[in-house]
Amino acid sequence: MAKITFADVVHQSISFSDTDPGESLILKLIDTPWVQRLRDISQTANTRLVYMFSEHSRFGHCLGVAYLASRLVDTLIQKHPEAVEYKPAICAAALLHDIGHLAPGSHIAQKCWFPDISDQHESIAIKIITEDTTLRNLLNENDPNLAETVTAILCESDSLPPWVWQIISGGGWNVDRGNWCIVDSILAGVSYGQYNIPALTDSIIITSNGQLGLTENRLDAMMHFAVSRHAMYRQVYQHRVLLAADQIVKTLVKRARDLGNSLEFADPIMKAVLSAKHPKELSLEQIFWLREGWWRYHLQQWSTSSDSILSDLADRVLHRRLFKTIRLRTTDDETTLVPAARAAARDAGLDPEYYVHVASAMDVHTSDSTQSLQVALDDGSVRTIGESDPLFQALVQEEAAYRKRWIAVPEEVKLTLGRSR
Repeated sequence: MAKITFADVVHQSISFSDTDPGESLILKLIDTPWVQRLRDISQTANTRLVYMFSEHSRFGHCLGVAYLASRLVDTLIQKHPEAVEYKPAICAAALLHDIGHLAPGSHIAQKCWFPDISDQHESIAIKIITEDTTLRNLLNENDPNLAETVTAILCESDSLPPWVWQIISGGGWNVDRGNWCIVDSILAGVSYGQYNIPALTDSIIITSNGQLGLTENRLDAMMHFAVSRHAMYRQVYQHRVLLAADQIVKTLVKRARDLGNSLEFADPIMKAVLSAKHPKELSLEQIFWLREGWWRYHLQQWSTSSDSILSDLADRVLHRRLFKTIRLRTTDDETTLVPAARAAARDAGLDPEYYVHVASAMDVHTSDSTQSLQVALDDGSVRTIGESDPLFQALVQEEAAYRKRWIAVPEEVKLTLGRSR
């Protein structure tokens, strides 16, 4: 059996066999331009400004997700032989699930380019798979309906048994979250996100109603993951410095848009995305070139702009002159403090429209209380994870109470307000 092996930070090495239908498809898809493009799409965006080794791309993550999906389906096949039918589609969907991400920084890009709509990277991925002939031909080589099945998985279609798409995008644990939680933790140089993958995946089953489930005896492994994911958001993804950096990036794009025809430098791709309100307005070629190298070149050009706001914001991103944060405590009157910050910015010669922002940490667990893996109890009954373990409910409740908010401003504004934190 011929195998292709890749070095991996989670498993040391991951292998795909060219004789396994699902893994053979992964190996073919890896060499396509859209998957290779993921090498130039940042996995964790501005995290690198706090955790210096967080420079990794979506490519390694997607390869890890595909590996985890293949291993999990093999485990399910032993318990549920009918699962073999879906392995090629699940493997392909796992590898391709993030091809719709854009620069700068994946999720932050969605907030920059399309601030008035929800994250659209899944719909962009479906557009790519649907319209790119190379991908479609590869997918449909052995099964004329495979591309359609892959897009059905990515949009969580009712035409499929729920467990098929829950492997990749179900609530609680899935192969996507299961990979990035550990990878991002390791490459940030912290241990928060590490958990026992085999203990969790070996206990996953398909329930009688076609849902992805977990046997009760390994509920502890699921809770280990839930706590790890929770810690990654608290300590890494929602770090106040990162939230402040994200505000600068979003504001930089806003300034470029506000300048309109006065914007001194923008290639045709930049002009197209600045004018777009929705990714459906962009062509496949335009989406293809929304990459980190392209973005950074524009930053360098904008840092020399005659527009003082654009040049300053671009320079702040390039050289880590980030906004400072002021925690909005429960005792603070936001209706007083924010106007005071705007006034201090004006006094410093800064337009508060671009230099005073309110940033907040998001709730990451609430929807999981109803959407997470079901738990198959020893007595044969099936319950939600929230009903099965009080710790999970405690995480949900703690997250709801956690909603931290900050004002992000330049250092001189913070000093004027006299706040140390």
